[in-house]
Order: sequence, then C-alpha cells, then structure tokens
Amino acid sequence: MASPPESDEPPRDPEAWSDEQWLAWLVDTDTLEAEEAASDRRVVARWRDRPSSQVLGAAMLGLHDAIYGRPDDEVVIVEDSSGDPPGDEDAPVVHLDPDRPERSEVVVRRRRGSRSPRGSG
Repeated sequence: MASPPESDEPPRDPEAWSDEQWLAWLVDTDTLEAEEAASDRRVVARWRDRPSSQVLGAAMLGLHDAIYGRPDDEVVIVEDSSGDPPGDEDAPVVHLDPDRPERSEVVVRRRRGSRSPRGSG
C-alpha cells in the first residue's frame, strides 16, 4: 500500500493522491484519534476511581437536589379499570398489605374438575 505524503493535511486537489494514498492517510488519522481517545479514557478512569472524586460527585448531586429538588422523571403508568374481568372466576385474588408486606397474599383457585400437578385429583 502506498503511503501518503509526509503532510498531516490532505492535498487541495483530491485527484493528486491515488486511492491507496487516501486509504493510508485515513488509517493513519484513525490510529492517531484512537490513541488520543484511549489516553483521554485513562485520565478520566484514573480520576473516577479515586474516593475523593466519588465523594465530590455525590456531594454535587446532593447539592443539586437540595437547590433544585429531586428530578421528576420517574415513569408512572396508570390504567383505569372497572373492576374484575367479567366471567373470570379462576383469576388469582391478590390481597396486598402496604403496612406489612410480608402479610400480603395471593389466592389461586383450582378449576373444578382439573387435575392437580401430581396427577391425583
């Protein structure tokens, strides 16, 4: 593959270079950009891993919440319902206790004449 001229910039006349020279120039510039990006990531990662940076970031977020309030970006889905679906006696019944979640329960009724999972029924 032909190497591009020593210049960092392409020629003013695009026809002055062959396709191989253009491809070599593109590869060279991509390599330089990738090396710069990698060194930038190392610097950012080095600062991000320090405990003082984590504490400073948490303090800044807390200060933002104190001044401007918590962001109201929580997605809430509300659906109107007229009650139980018609003719669905086999649907599970859910009893939720918001004060004592461990006392919440779900009642599932077996269909009449259906067999139990163990085969006896």
